[in-house]
Amino acid sequence: MIEESLATPQLTSTTAILSSPVRELREFAEHPDAYLEDLFANPEAAARTWLRMGEPHRFQYNDGVVSLAWQGAPLLGAPVWDDVCGIWRGLVEVVADYSATGRGETLLPDQPVSVVLEQIRGGALLRIGDAAVRVDPAVFNLELLAEAERFWQWTELHGIPVDAPGALTEITRARTSLGLAAGL
Repeated sequence: MIEESLATPQLTSTTAILSSPVRELREFAEHPDAYLEDLFANPEAAARTWLRMGEPHRFQYNDGVVSLAWQGAPLLGAPVWDDVCGIWRGLVEVVADYSATGRGETLLPDQPVSVVLEQIRGGALLRIGDAAVRVDPAVFNLELLAEAERFWQWTELHGIPVDAPGALTEITRARTSLGLAAGL
């Protein structure tokens, strides 16, 4: 079942960096594309935006949007924005904690949005803010780690000065804790 699910991902994601400050939440909610540069749709422009908009001399923090959808159902995205590195670190931590205890939880770095993954009969329940969906934890965890890895590899490839090696090590640890040593 896992091999079959890898052919058609059930989890989709993208990450986008804010290209200009959000001054009006309603405007951002109605027209997020006017404020965001998608890392994967236009990688070079997104890298320039990251370096231009990031915290000076310390690009460990950069506001943006991580969008997640499970089987097409949106779970996270605009208008919620936050530190994209912190969001991805938190999501990996949720998977690692879930594999250790049957429950993983985090809050987005600067938003009142919680992410909870907990074991339930026949699978797991994923709650992000007000959204909730039942997931197959083996598939969800594997695909989430792959998406996190894709993000951190993008930062490395584009020379974004963040701790991608450390984050990739945490992803490897989380995979190992799932019994999925080092690769897909």
